Amino acid sequence: MADRLPLLLMTRPRAQSDRFVRQFTDRFGPDFAIATAPVMEIVLYEEPISLAGVGGVMFTSENGVAGLARVTQDRSPHAYCVGDRTASAARAEGFSARSAHGTAEELVKVVAADPPGGRLLHLRGEHARGNIAAALRERGFDADERVVYDQRPLDFDPAVKQAVADAPLTYLPLFSPRSAALVAKQLQGCPGKLAIVSMSAAVTAAWDGPEPVAFVQASYPDGPAMLDGLDTLIAAAHAP
Repeated sequence: MADRLPLLLMTRPRAQSDRFVRQFTDRFGPDFAIATAPVMEIVLYEEPISLAGVGGVMFTSENGVAGLARVTQDRSPHAYCVGDRTASAARAEGFSARSAHGTAEELVKVVAADPPGGRLLHLRGEHARGNIAAALRERGFDADERVVYDQRPLDFDPAVKQAVADAPLTYLPLFSPRSAALVAKQLQGCPGKLAIVSMSAAVTAAWDGPEPVAFVQASYPDGPAMLDGLDTLIAAAHAP
């Protein structure tokens, strides 16, 4: 096992995993084995959504953008987005978009500080933490939500668990509480050594899988901070 490469285990949906792997390899080089094993698949719904009377739409993921764009051609509402990546996705679909640069709490503050005319609509998945629409209603806004996609769980292939068991160390970035819980369940009983970086306190709290040999929480809930967390873990693993 001494000559085996450390493993990066990616559990996001395929497109997001592939993008992160490219960023990881650009930063840390090729001396890592890569396993991509999505623990969820995104299923977009087909039910049409009318945006009549809606002045602002709120997106907390790229999947929310894709879900709305799939069922309407209306791009008239302003898009309020949780982060830069989501805002870029919204602009690519033709929305005028603004990023809150981070968290759902910051998104609520951005909307409340600069509200549009008309109703507000949050487009989200079946499984979501918090309630942005309710938080805005508490501030006096006319806000609602629609579920536009599902995050359906997927099982790991046995070869993935074997790769984790065989690797000298597995780096495991976790990006959401739901994925953390699903991965924890999949890896119960796995003898591999895990070094985990979580995106937020909520993600950290959701992990109840095998005890990792190292655990870092990202300083900010975005991709660059997740890479910084991996940098910390990798440096620690190579420390004398």
